[in-house]
Parts: sequence; structure tokens; C-alpha cells
Amino acid sequence: MKTREDLLKSPAYWLTDVQIEVFNLLNSYMEENNLTQKQVAEKLNVSPSYVSQILNGNFNFTISKLIELALLVGKAPIIKFETIEQILNAEAAQVQAESKSRKKKIASLNSPVSNISVS
Repeated sequence: MKTREDLLKSPAYWLTDVQIEVFNLLNSYMEENNLTQKQVAEKLNVSPSYVSQILNGNFNFTISKLIELALLVGKAPIIKFETIEQILNAEAAQVQAESKSRKKKIASLNSPVSNISVS
């Protein structure tokens, strides 16, 4: 079985991650603006089949097309590079924070209720 670190070192993982992000971005934009694939294709100066490929997750775009797409939907294409260790540490910190939050909720649910007056 692959570890989380192995997965984060896989180019296929990151390609899929970006494809999902672009799909969500484009799909939301199309829904919010009531646009068809053909209309988006015209705005990007690409074929409707290219837009279809994006929405089907079956594409590998150029950086320039990624930038055009981001700007079309009103987003800035910010790319950030982190080490695998930074990602793993951030994920561990998030899990720990969520665990503390759940424990506090459980504790508050289990504590006796006071200061409640019945009329």
C-alpha cells in the first residue's frame, strides 16, 4: 500500500488534483453565468470538444490555456510550490486541530446543563 508521502510524490496525483480544481472552477462559472460549453469555447477561442474534455477530466492543458481559463472566470492563477514535508506537516496539524475541536464539542455535549429555567 502506498503511503500519503508516496502519493504526494506522484505526478499523476498532482495532475488529477489540478484537473479537479479546473473542473470545479469552470463548472461553477458556467452554472453561475448560465453558459453552454459552446459559449465558453468561443470565449477561450477553443473547440467545444476541448471544453468537454476539461469537464470530463480528460485533458492536459498548457500553462497559457490554464491562465486564460482562470482569467476568464475572474480568478488569479496563483501557483505555489511546497515541499512534501510541508504538506504532510500542514495536514497533520489540521487533523490535530479538528480532533481537538471534536473533543471540545463532545465535552460540551456531555457536561450537565445549568442555568436553564423552566417557565
